[in-house]
Amino acid sequence: MPWTVAGGFSGNTQGAHLALQALGVGAGDTLLIHGAAGGLGTSAIQIALAWGAKKVIGTASEANHDYIRGLGAIPVRYGEGLIDRVREAAPEGVDAALDAAGPEALRASLALVRDRNRIRTMVSSALAEELGIPPLQGTRTAERLAELVKLHTQGKLDIHLRRVLPLREAAEAHRELEHGHGRGKLVLAVH
Repeated sequence: MPWTVAGGFSGNTQGAHLALQALGVGAGDTLLIHGAAGGLGTSAIQIALAWGAKKVIGTASEANHDYIRGLGAIPVRYGEGLIDRVREAAPEGVDAALDAAGPEALRASLALVRDRNRIRTMVSSALAEELGIPPLQGTRTAERLAELVKLHTQGKLDIHLRRVLPLREAAEAHRELEHGHGRGKLVLAVH
């Protein structure tokens, strides 16, 4: 694994693994991932499919739909009508949802997933508590990372690097993150 990939690997892959484990994602599940084109969503799609999820639906801006399809998920557009578009993509229903997009996505998840214990958010903890959605708990571990590296070496988990910037451009990286709708992971390289 190149150093730039290794630099972007641990955080989002372990966060996705932790969330999917908390959701109990496994064989036969239909999973909804909000913010699917970002670093965490990219990892979550691949891990869920490696664990046997039947269907993964990923919300993303239309510019990222081909990317989401390339990862093996069904893309749906954000915004008004989201719940109807997800129901059309999964007429059998959604078993679990992971929110990496914000309050609108979390509320949509609550309308789509029958069991609120199978919903988690990475970004809207206060709203989740208000809605009775369990918090995401756990820590990164060497064992978790080893499992993820194994998936990577098997060709089941890859990290898309959006950009690699020198450390001196950290402020630029933060500005780019603030715009949202990005694809993959930003990495700062220390030379």
